[in-house]
Amino acid sequence: MAGRFFFAWRMLAAAQAQDNHNYTATRNARARASFEPLIDLTERQFRARYRLSKKVFKYLCRELRRLTNLRSSQRVSMQHKVLTALFFYATGSYQKPIGAANNISQKMCSVYIEQVTQALTHKNILQKYIRFPDTPAARQAVSQRFYRKYGIPRVVGCIDGSHFRIVVPRQEEEHLYYSRKHYHSLNVQMVCDDEYRILNVNSKFGGANHDSFIFENSDMKNYLKSLHQNGEIVWLLGDSGYPQRPWLMTPILDAEPNNIYNEKHMRARVVIENTFSRLKNRWRCLHKDRVLHYKPLKCSRIILACSVLHNIVINFGIDNIEEDMDLHLRNEDQENQVNYVERGEATSDLILGRILRDQLIRRLQ
Repeated sequence: MAGRFFFAWRMLAAAQAQDNHNYTATRNARARASFEPLIDLTERQFRARYRLSKKVFKYLCRELRRLTNLRSSQRVSMQHKVLTALFFYATGSYQKPIGAANNISQKMCSVYIEQVTQALTHKNILQKYIRFPDTPAARQAVSQRFYRKYGIPRVVGCIDGSHFRIVVPRQEEEHLYYSRKHYHSLNVQMVCDDEYRILNVNSKFGGANHDSFIFENSDMKNYLKSLHQNGEIVWLLGDSGYPQRPWLMTPILDAEPNNIYNEKHMRARVVIENTFSRLKNRWRCLHKDRVLHYKPLKCSRIILACSVLHNIVINFGIDNIEEDMDLHLRNEDQENQVNYVERGEATSDLILGRILRDQLIRRLQ
């Protein structure tokens, strides 16, 4: 008899729990339906909350629907999924406060952030929005803009690395991510143009790797080298942490004060430092005071997703989207910069790189 009563009690408790779950889901669905950010928030409130204008948000949703597999579910629209992810990217707050803000459970917040991140890093999206100039005419257009602004010819971009904090990885791979700054990170290499647009991202290396190692093992280096081999003489600007190469111009170490080349080089190269600062300050999940609490691969995808959003905002011509965003245009990774040291005998690439740099210096004088 007691066994039957206990079984009946368990069945009743399970039914009540299911009813509570259904009630909560229905209540949250109604709450989401009753709160429509595109209608209930002013333009300024929407931008402050999601870092995009309403116009850009609608465009983003159309692009994700057209180019990826991201779709609405039975209870949640695709727009609410995107808003949930944008709120996370923009604030750096984790799933529980985001769920409270959008009437979505913590578990489902995590699911939607993952879905939107995968959509933003879909190959169709990346090929369209993070794209190094792939024709001579496109590269010439970038180099002409750099020359008009900074007086250095043949520049097709500026390159640098920046550390993005991540939670401590698994023990067997932890050493790959422990940086010289004494925290775990991804050292992300980016190339940008004169308009702070990100042209290339390499986010697969841990913080223990130096900028020069990442560049020497990157597709970007191989692509630029192939351009030179085919007679197209263009280059990137990089700091002293990189090796001097025919396709990568670096500063002259121990140069005399007021060196014209170094001054022009420094003024032009500041765009990559500002690009990192704008990216991290707009999308606060990447901010230097935040830590991404995910495995390195997912952290890498989040950085890529935010880079796509960064470029979309620039493409719409509203880069300074919120006056109160407190943009500190300084890349903290420039502190205690480790200069590149050429090991062994000088290579042909180093010799040719120095010859081209000397020719550039004479031209600028």
